[in-house]
Amino acid sequence: METTPVIACCWLPGFALRIVAHGAGGDLAGPVALASEAAAHPVVLDCTDAARAHGVTPGMLVSHAMGCCSTLEVLGCDVPRVEQAAERFVVRLEAMGAAVQLVEPGRVYFDAAPLQLLYGGIVGVFDRVLGAFRGGDVRLGAGPNPFVSWVGARHAAPGGWLRVEPGEARRMLARMPIDLLPAGPDLVQLLRALGLATLGDIAALEAHHVADRFGAEGLVLRNLARGEDPTPLETRVPIEPVSDALAFPEAVANEQTLESAVELLAQRLVQHPRCVLHAPRSVVLTCALATGGSWQARRALRVPTLDVQKHVLAIRPALAELPGPVERMEFAFEQFALREARQRTLLDAGGSLLTGDGGDEGARSGGLGDERVRRGMRHVLETVGEQALLQVLEVEPWSRVPERHAVLVPRRVGAEDAGTDADLQHGDVGRGVWR
Repeated sequence: METTPVIACCWLPGFALRIVAHGAGGDLAGPVALASEAAAHPVVLDCTDAARAHGVTPGMLVSHAMGCCSTLEVLGCDVPRVEQAAERFVVRLEAMGAAVQLVEPGRVYFDAAPLQLLYGGIVGVFDRVLGAFRGGDVRLGAGPNPFVSWVGARHAAPGGWLRVEPGEARRMLARMPIDLLPAGPDLVQLLRALGLATLGDIAALEAHHVADRFGAEGLVLRNLARGEDPTPLETRVPIEPVSDALAFPEAVANEQTLESAVELLAQRLVQHPRCVLHAPRSVVLTCALATGGSWQARRALRVPTLDVQKHVLAIRPALAELPGPVERMEFAFEQFALREARQRTLLDAGGSLLTGDGGDEGARSGGLGDERVRRGMRHVLETVGEQALLQVLEVEPWSRVPERHAVLVPRRVGAEDAGTDADLQHGDVGRGVWR
């Protein structure tokens, strides 16, 4: 039974490329590349081995890649589809009881030691993880820290696992190329120019020499090359998604129809049990396009709210940016906060008291905020008395005597408030400033 942390790295190579190619019905046997979303100068994010054989590498401009391989098939990166697949990847591990940190789509870290009692030892944990992704090319690496486990995952066999013991980490890393370090291409090129080809070469350097030449970043890389990575895992708290979807019988491009669909989905979501005490800070609209691919818009709300009209208003401008007809629509709430934690203003543009601007019920109630204030004032009158609740009235604001500018009079609270305020405005005493 392991008593120290066993950091595991679960990795599926070419995750985004696999997901996009599967959605497009493509074949990864030939030269295929995944391009970025940049409209002006897209670059290659990932490519198959067949494309690499023609000289195509990640980071290369797509135009240059097409020059290297005339038969290259370029796929646009479908970010919403990749994010959804990455979420399913994480949820599958969380269903086993693992506390997961998502590094990038297709690569996660988790501590395997707490799962030993569930699956009969550390080997049972590894077999259970790989069994959850049976039929795939998932690889599992384990070690005393995240960097060592990541290197182990890169050298594990497809569908297999590789564990590096704490005492063997430095010896194993000594033979590895410096490309494994989380450094930019310019720094890697500089290290090679200095004759440093392996992690063992960097680990053998004196710390003060590295700090003098490369600074704090160089010290971090040296520690990684020595198998020392103090970075703690930042695992996420599993949260039940609050989302709903609607599939259209035919592709829809009309904005009014799409807006009505968003309103319908929002009305469903506000009935979710989680919305009893919490309200979303942002809304996300994901659409499957009839032309293939998907499209996503994420909008932040000024305050957490369950007002359906505010949700629709936030997402309405994005509907005009849709690149094509929609076959399926998914609407989701994100970043929940307590409904009591609202940002409010005391006075609105008309000068009246709080009108529910930040509330979930919305400003359409037109007086709900005033009603709350009146309810509080009635409680004060009932418990303390009439002299505890006073109103400021202007009398002679032009007077040179400050005491004659305004007076304090008892504040009346009740259904007749509107009539009282009107009398005060037109009476001989003066005009009510605060009401």
